[in-house]
This record gives sequence, C-alpha cells and structure tokens, in this order.
Amino acid sequence: MNISKLPAFALGLLVFLMVMISTSVFTVDQTSQAIVLQFGEWRKVHTTPGLKFKIPFIQEVTFYDKRVLDYDLPPIQITTGDQKRLVVDTYTRYRISDPLLFFRTIKPASEMGAQMRLEALISSSVRNVLGKIPLRTMLSAERSGIMHQIEQEVRSMATPLGLEIIDVRIIRTELPIENRNAVFARMNAELGRFAMENRAKGAEAAQGIRADADKESVILIAQAEQQAQIFRGQGDAEAIKLAAEAFGKDVSFYNFYRTMETYREALGEDTNLVLSTDSDLLGFFSTAPKP
Repeated sequence: MNISKLPAFALGLLVFLMVMISTSVFTVDQTSQAIVLQFGEWRKVHTTPGLKFKIPFIQEVTFYDKRVLDYDLPPIQITTGDQKRLVVDTYTRYRISDPLLFFRTIKPASEMGAQMRLEALISSSVRNVLGKIPLRTMLSAERSGIMHQIEQEVRSMATPLGLEIIDVRIIRTELPIENRNAVFARMNAELGRFAMENRAKGAEAAQGIRADADKESVILIAQAEQQAQIFRGQGDAEAIKLAAEAFGKDVSFYNFYRTMETYREALGEDTNLVLSTDSDLLGFFSTAPKP
C-alpha cells in the first residue's frame, strides 16, 4: 500500500490514530509502579509490570521506583542525656510501598520529597532517643538496642506516608570540633574521680579485712594459750598424782629424795653453813648406815 497515494484526509486520520495509540499506551517495568492521573486526581494504580492503557491527552502517568532506595542524611548535632554534644550521621534504606498514599501525603510526590520527609522524621527520632541517654551508652553493647528503637519510631511514622523503612543506621558519631577538647577533658576528670573513688573504697575494704584478720588472730592466739594452760595444768596434775603415788609406796625414800633436792638447792658453790651436829638438815650425813 502506497501511503503517498492516500487522500489527505485519510492520511491525516491515519496519523491521528497512530498518535492516539502511542499516547494511550505505556509500559510499567518490573522496577517501577505507576499512578494514572486525570486533571491531577488519581484514577488507577499499577503495581504489576506490563502494557497499560490510559486516555490520551486527558490522563497522565506518574512513575515511582519499586526498588529499595537509600538516603544518606546530612549530619545533625544533638545533645545527649548527660549534656554532651554529638554530630550524628545516619543512613536509611526505604522503599515506596503504597504509591497512592505516597502521592496523597508527600508534596512534592517524588524521591526528593520522600527524602525531605525522611530527614525530618529521622532527625526528630534521633534527637528524641539520644537526648535521653548518656554518651557512654552509645559506646556500649546497648547501641544495637538504641538503633532498633530509632528504627521502630521512624517506621511507625513513615508507614502513613506510604513508605516502608527497611533499615536505619548510625554510621558515624563524633564530637563537634569546637567542643571536642573540653569534652575530652571533662571525661578524663570524671574517669579520674571514678578511679579515686574506687581506690578509696578498695583501701577501706582492705583496712576492714586487715582489722578482721588481726582480731581473728588475737582471738585464735588467746584460745590457743588458754588451751595450752589447760593442757599444762592437766599435765602438772597428772605428774603430781603419779609422783604422789610413787613416793607413797616408800616414805623413807621420799624423805631421802626431798632432802637431796633441798641440799642441791641450798648448797651451791662457795656456800658456807654453820649448823649444829644434831641438825635435822644433816641427819642423813650423821646417820650411820645399817649393816
């Protein structure tokens, strides 16, 4: 068919039909979702890929990305619960889960508009959560729990906007340059005070332990001496008893033994005694031995 031989009217009609068809058909791929608008009002939402139709010149199509998007928020300054100023840098991964709700609630309804709203939501949540905790908590094992709390807050606020929050992370936390030296000095002072308190408590505990040990030592020594005195007394009593029993069997030998003991104690070296010949002390020397 030779188009050049067609009448002008037919040719114009053919061009018009081709334009109408081209403007009434559009394609939604697997990474996109679309909203059909008519005079600024939505008429249909397409979330599945394929060939779609609209009324040409009256309806228009707005496409939104269906994939997971990421947004690195600008650093924000916050004040922690212990009045420490921090610069926090956060990273967010999200996606547009409800394109119609997103179109109705976010203006401009674009990726830039979504980032502007997310920046406000995340900044508010970070300030709210970190403003209630001390700085040392951010450096402890509780950091993951804090991040989970921020993520839950942001997710609950973003859902009514047609956004699904996949993840919120704090990728950098540091002190403001102008406050860094002062904060370090204050932290060192606090750590020094904490160390002094611990040393004082340790010295007090050591003194108490030494006092208890000394007291226990005195008690044990006293008990040991008391027990030794008891054993010594029992030993002396037993010795006296045995001696009495032994000497009781031979009275004359006992008298002789006691006299010899007296001689040994009384008559030392260079000792002079003047006694009569009939003195009892010299009785054993004057007594003639029996045949």
